[in-house]
Amino acid sequence: MNNKNKRLVIPLLGAPGVKLTDTTLKENLSDPFVQFKTLYKIVERFNPDGIFPFMDLTVEAEALGLKIEFPENDNPSVREHPVKNRDALNEIKRKWKGVSERMITFIKVCEMMAKEFNILKGGYVIGPFTLAGELVGVNDLGINVIEDPDFVEEVVDFTTSVIFEYAKALLETGIDMIAVLEPTAVILSPQQFREFSMKHFKHLSSELKKPVIYHICGNTKHLIEDMGKSGAWGLSLDSAVDLKWASEIVPSDVRLIGNLDPVKVFLQGNPEMIYEKTKELLEKMRDVDNFILSSGCDIPLGTPLENIDAFMQAAKSFK
Repeated sequence: MNNKNKRLVIPLLGAPGVKLTDTTLKENLSDPFVQFKTLYKIVERFNPDGIFPFMDLTVEAEALGLKIEFPENDNPSVREHPVKNRDALNEIKRKWKGVSERMITFIKVCEMMAKEFNILKGGYVIGPFTLAGELVGVNDLGINVIEDPDFVEEVVDFTTSVIFEYAKALLETGIDMIAVLEPTAVILSPQQFREFSMKHFKHLSSELKKPVIYHICGNTKHLIEDMGKSGAWGLSLDSAVDLKWASEIVPSDVRLIGNLDPVKVFLQGNPEMIYEKTKELLEKMRDVDNFILSSGCDIPLGTPLENIDAFMQAAKSFK
């Protein structure tokens, strides 16, 4: 997938593209044709080496029957976390009807991406531990990791099965890879991480038989060594992690993807600063063959398009 003579550039674009189609975030997250039109305009303007759909961490939770807060121009969020015991978990399991709700929206987006784009194409799924956090509530989940790990394991076993079903359907559209978004795993110790996230990621990665990316936001330095052993095709790392340092820990056949700060650089910076920051990162990673240039996480909605232009210009001009 990687041309040795070319540094791949795959920023995590989506939300800022609403300016190109004069649409709202909600319209893009609800209507596959609106979202694809925005993605098409993004690819046309910025010419990245790969594209993912819009990032949305509520898709699977909504399909499991959870109530969603859905503003016009902000990320949707889960309003309730009903799974406080095994009875509630069994009720959610009983009601689960397979790939449904807005999962279908994103499958349709991926179908159009696979058909129309000749660059790398990926899909997103939420991570098993993070989806467990949406069901149980992150605070309660963290307490149960210590007080009732068997219950947490039951929840994560179930969320893994839901995610597998959805990821499989996304890959069947013809896209190239899946990124597993597991931000809540950052709260875990290395031992807890291996038990409640990485084990399940490994299962997904081995069963899906396509490249799978592990994305965890925030400072994941305490998890990097294990992430490198997870079977991931690539690790998408946030700006808190020194990628050069990570390259000395992570096996060379695992891609390191990142990691300019989406807020302090992309959202709050200006084109000149972004151009320089991009060049600095590329220079720092010059000798790391398994590096893919990207943002540290999803680029925020209000990011000026000129800032993304500057990032791409710096990347394309770097030799």
